[in-house]
Amino acid sequence: MSDGLKTLQLRLVSGCQQSSFEGPRSSSFPLPGEAEFPGFPAMPSALLQLELCLSAPVVDLQDITDIIRADIGLTVQLLRLAAPEMARSPGNLIGISELVVQVGVAKLFALATDTKPLSEHLRVPARLNVCERFWTHSRLTAMIAEELASQFPEVTGEQAYLAGLLCHIGNLPETLGWATAGLGPWHSRHIGYRMAKAWEFPCILRDVIGGYGGVCRTRECCALVDIAEAADNWAARFEALAGHDATRSQ
Repeated sequence: MSDGLKTLQLRLVSGCQQSSFEGPRSSSFPLPGEAEFPGFPAMPSALLQLELCLSAPVVDLQDITDIIRADIGLTVQLLRLAAPEMARSPGNLIGISELVVQVGVAKLFALATDTKPLSEHLRVPARLNVCERFWTHSRLTAMIAEELASQFPEVTGEQAYLAGLLCHIGNLPETLGWATAGLGPWHSRHIGYRMAKAWEFPCILRDVIGGYGGVCRTRECCALVDIAEAADNWAARFEALAGHDATRSQ
């Protein structure tokens, strides 16, 4: 989707929305990879915002896009839900805004209902702060990656955003406290690649998550790996500086 189209207020009237909800959910759920990995959670505030937007008399798809892309959990769930659409273009990495349009309001509503809030998902409540920091770092990395994309003509800002947001999902099993007995003593990058494959992410995104910059099949993939790594480093620096300033002010 072009930048011009992204700025348009894409709206659906509530009558169309309500009639589309009457269809069965079995065509979308369970999502890919459910047997191998648990259902993926999202921040409670993001879920609440999404449900409110989807329940409004007029549904604004741009607002929905902004809510989903700001939360790594909702983004993962959307990618899993959109796996059939993405499979038709396996070599492309489709942006979140276009996926929202392709999936449609009815499936998004079912997705919001099916996704658990992070606080209910955690078996160890004490890990909530760790998870919140991971969510924040992922979003900061994504925003920096989106800015860095202007230096790489091979990719778009939306593609870079996805790469930055998801580049470290291999750390999530430990962060969320999942049982990791079946994952083996693998590096987090390998775990991330396995998760992305089970969730039927596009090949280019799997390679980015796996950190396979040296063996990428396309120039786009190599560029996205470089962007994600640079953005991650910048995000860590900004967070360190913020922590240092907070300590000095106490």
